Amino acid sequence: MVEIRGLIHQVGLIHRVGLGRLAVLAAVILQALGKIAFGTWLTDVSSPAFVFVSFSLTALVFLIRSSSGQGERDWLALLGLNLATALTFLCFFFALKLIEPAIVGAIEIGVGPMLALLIAFVVAGQKPALVQVIVSLGIGLGCVFLGLSALSGEGYALSGTHAWIGLVASVLAGIGAVLITILSKRLIGRGWSFGAVLAHRFYVIIPLSLILALVDGDPFGAITLELWGIILGVSVVGVLLPLYLLQVGVGRCDPYTLMVTMSALPVVTFLLEGLSPVYSWTWLTASGLVVVMLFIGLDILSNRESA
Repeated sequence: MVEIRGLIHQVGLIHRVGLGRLAVLAAVILQALGKIAFGTWLTDVSSPAFVFVSFSLTALVFLIRSSSGQGERDWLALLGLNLATALTFLCFFFALKLIEPAIVGAIEIGVGPMLALLIAFVVAGQKPALVQVIVSLGIGLGCVFLGLSALSGEGYALSGTHAWIGLVASVLAGIGAVLITILSKRLIGRGWSFGAVLAHRFYVIIPLSLILALVDGDPFGAITLELWGIILGVSVVGVLLPLYLLQVGVGRCDPYTLMVTMSALPVVTFLLEGLSPVYSWTWLTASGLVVVMLFIGLDILSNRESA
């Protein structure tokens, strides 16, 4: 009886993680569409202004939808989650102005698996499996190719100093993404619902993005009615829906599995870049993405064998 219960529990866990990965993959596709749309049609809109509008909308929706669902209070985790959210998305959308979306996504996600393993080892003493280290290093190798592509200016107009700034911003966004995953899981473990975590993680990014937008002058005065429609559409497709799906994934996957699954983001973005007149496919970017996908495949195969 004990063995049967253990088997049922293991099957349920595999199913739970599988659903979590599906949610993350759906978020990846929507995020890729949002990034391409942002880089194609919203080049005249300042990044902080877009962040302010999109995250104000997202916060409003989830505050209305998730007025309850708060678990045990953890002010440190909540503060850290708000700071990590601001770091991630302000750096992310800033980087999109400087280097092509596939590279931004790859650098951001590429630092995730290794950082997740490192934090788990330092904080909880969890020793990573050899295959996890290999996958993390392999994804990092792919990111080196993508960094070289950004610095060469291939596939996008900016290079040199702008590319370096974009790469640094992408790395900072990646660090923030790992912290978001860890802190969100901590709150969910204390009884918080997915929606409640989303509703209460934007208290820093909204006022900070507004301040940064106003520093540029009047970022909203020149926005036409048509442009407002595009901003709201990109906000829903590229921010609101992916954030909810990612929160579902956070609740069902461990940080390492989540970050490895999200490594598909730059590949999907690269494929969709062909639909935009702003970007062009390059062999160096493609090489880096192939390396990233090979090691994602290795991770998936190793998980199936261990299951």
